[in-house]
Amino acid sequence: MAIIGVLLGFGVGAFDKLAAVDRVAAGQIRDALRTAKSLAVAQGAPASIVIEPASGEVYALGLRAVGNWHFEDGGGAGWPLDARLPDDVGRVEGLIGAGIRLGEGQSLALLDLPPSFDSPDGFGVEVALRPDPDPRPMLLLEREGAWSLRLDEDDVLEVSVELEAQAGPETFRRTLTGTRLPPDRWSRVSVICDGRSLHVAVDGVTAGEDTAFSPPRRMARGAASNLGTGRGGTGTSPYRGMIDELRLASIVRGEHQTIPPDVLLDGEPRVVHLDAGGRLDPAWHAAPITISFRVGEPAVRTVIEYGLLGSVRSWTERP
Repeated sequence: MAIIGVLLGFGVGAFDKLAAVDRVAAGQIRDALRTAKSLAVAQGAPASIVIEPASGEVYALGLRAVGNWHFEDGGGAGWPLDARLPDDVGRVEGLIGAGIRLGEGQSLALLDLPPSFDSPDGFGVEVALRPDPDPRPMLLLEREGAWSLRLDEDDVLEVSVELEAQAGPETFRRTLTGTRLPPDRWSRVSVICDGRSLHVAVDGVTAGEDTAFSPPRRMARGAASNLGTGRGGTGTSPYRGMIDELRLASIVRGEHQTIPPDVLLDGEPRVVHLDAGGRLDPAWHAAPITISFRVGEPAVRTVIEYGLLGSVRSWTERP
């Protein structure tokens, strides 16, 4: 009887341990889902959940606003600091309200940027532009040492990003064939780079296919400085034209801990995409998504489902 009691006691203890590990893992995954949804809703911007089975990581990535400039007063007033503009900058009818026009020898500059502007996980920028018909190539906007937007000699939009590499910063350049910014109307350009993909949209429509980075990449560190329409550079003219509604964001990674080592996440590495309302992005997901893991032998499988509208439910499947 004593032996049976010891065995039964051991069995209950082992079961409790497995149940506790199961609860911890499920809680961590739910936390990542909630964090991503909260970031999306709070910022009014897309967010995502990254699932890495090999490392046992599930975490949120989202955009956090770090700067806004609307140019309503014809000047550079903005948050969290004012932009530097020439005294004689032109004031025009903008995409929303008023905007500004930069002519030859004029530029927009944001100096002494706070640390919130720099994130190794990526960046987001949205800006309304109406460039002059010439010259080409033309620099549109740049964060020196981090990223830039330009029109090449064929008037095609080009995005460059400085990424980490073993030998130092490495420039990744994407030319968006067929994507032009007409001089007779405003174009709203948005770029999001989160180290896993580079997404570019013009007037809300994706420009070409998203660039997927495999393995994921991080932004180059320590090189970024000022932001603005810049000096142009060798063979490239500085921006001439109208600009309005400049918004900047940094990619933030939700706090997370590695899933307990006794837990095996199912499937391949993947990213779950949420829209600005915290719902599954219909451009990526047509049905609810599931994140599952296994614990014990024989394995007990736990499934956590994120619905199309952001609801979360879970269940356990026993052998």
